[in-house]
Parts: sequence; structure tokens; C-alpha cells
Amino acid sequence: MNSVNTVLPDKAAVEYSFSEAAILYDRYADHHRIIAERLMDFVRSDAVAGSILEIGCGTGILTEKLLDRFPDSNVTALDISRDMVDRCRSKLNLSGRLFFLVADAEEYCRRGNRYDLVVSSCSLQWFHDRRRFIESIFTMLQAGGWCLLAIPVRGMLHELMESCVCGARKMMRQLDLDTGEEWITRFKDSGMDILSSSVESVSCEYNHPIEVLKAIRGIGAGIGQSPAFLKPSDMKRMMEYYRRHFQVDSIGKVSSTYRILYIIGRKV
Repeated sequence: MNSVNTVLPDKAAVEYSFSEAAILYDRYADHHRIIAERLMDFVRSDAVAGSILEIGCGTGILTEKLLDRFPDSNVTALDISRDMVDRCRSKLNLSGRLFFLVADAEEYCRRGNRYDLVVSSCSLQWFHDRRRFIESIFTMLQAGGWCLLAIPVRGMLHELMESCVCGARKMMRQLDLDTGEEWITRFKDSGMDILSSSVESVSCEYNHPIEVLKAIRGIGAGIGQSPAFLKPSDMKRMMEYYRRHFQVDSIGKVSSTYRILYIIGRKV
């Protein structure tokens, strides 16, 4: 089951939000570059994969790293947003071994396609039936195939969450994510052999708390909250709390922490 505290995102809203963010995405995606780089650190030097599916390719931050690391592989880059796929294609259109697909991953992964490697960075938190999806990954992997995933988990952007709750008395429901333990249990229940799992933090600094909110919306992740989610008075209290508790230097910079589960599984 999904975490009882987790609100399931509306798929149409997810598609719309990320499509709107496609043009400016790379400007605000520094943390995604760090997460993608760290995810690739878990790839063994002797790892091979003839066919690769990337779920949630976005603008191609991880896609480019996969192409470099696996120069003989065919890579299918999938995203629910056509604008994201178009942006990725414009940056990385390598004829012959890079293929693009606009689709809902939860539906696509039940169609019986087979891959040697399934990869995703920061997209699985948007899915509805997460247990079934992990089972779909297990089914679609070739015997001996493996998955390489980075998944945001509870504690993600805890500074913003606390500032909204304690400062503005508002809850950002899209930050009420599943725990790392919940995800690991799903993998174990699917029959996957977990080769490695670790929850790590990626810390970024912003000049002002408002820049944290801009970064969230800039990558399309401001889903589930209306523009009027915080009234001006709420926003002021939230900003004051954020700066008071999470300022990191004398000039007013604040911290923002991305909590990520890195997990490698294999189908034996």
C-alpha cells in the first residue's frame, strides 16, 4: 500500500506542470544534476546493458550520462510531458541508439516490453500505485537485468515543510513523501534482489527562501498547491521562520535539503 499520509498527484496536473517548466527547467535543476551524478556513482565499472529504459527523462540530465557511460546501449527516454521529451530530443538527438517516448510510465511498464536496465531519477514519487509499479519493473527486466533509481523520500525539503507548518500553519502535501523503508519493502516484495540501498542528503544554498519556492516551480514540481496557497501574510511568516531557523551565513543565504533514496536492484 502507499503511505496513508501521502497525497497522490493528479496525472494531468503533473503533465501540465512539467510541460510548463520545460523551457526553464535546466536553470533551476542544479540539485538534479548532483543527484544524477551521484546515482551514476553506483554503476559498477564492469556493468553492461544492451537496452535501457529511462523513466522520467525530463530535459536529459541523466540521459546524457547514460549515453556516455553505456556507449553501446540503446536508450529509450520516456516522459509523461511531450515538452520535456522535445527539450531532451533537441539536446541529445543521437540517431540510432536514443529513442524518445511520450507516455505514462505506469501504463507503459505493463505492456510487456523488456529491458536490461531500468533507470529513473526523481520521478517515482509522482506515481499512483507504487507497489504495482515496482512489480512492473521486476517483470519487464530481462533475467539478470537490473534497476538503478533515485527516489525522493520523506525529509525532502524539510526546511520548507517545517517553515510552512510552524511559520504559516500550512501543510505542503506534495512534500509528505513515502519513507525509504516503504520503498525498500516494495522492492523486496516484488522479488527484486537489492544490491545496494542508501538514503542520502543533497544540500543546496539559496540567496533567499523565496528562491527555494522559485526552484520548485521552476522544475515543475509545484504541483497540488494553487498560486494562492500562501496568502501574503502567510508567506511573510513562512519566510521569517525559514530565515530564522535555516540561515547559513551572515548575508542571508538559506539551506535546502533534498533527501534521496538510491537503490540498485537485480532480477535473478
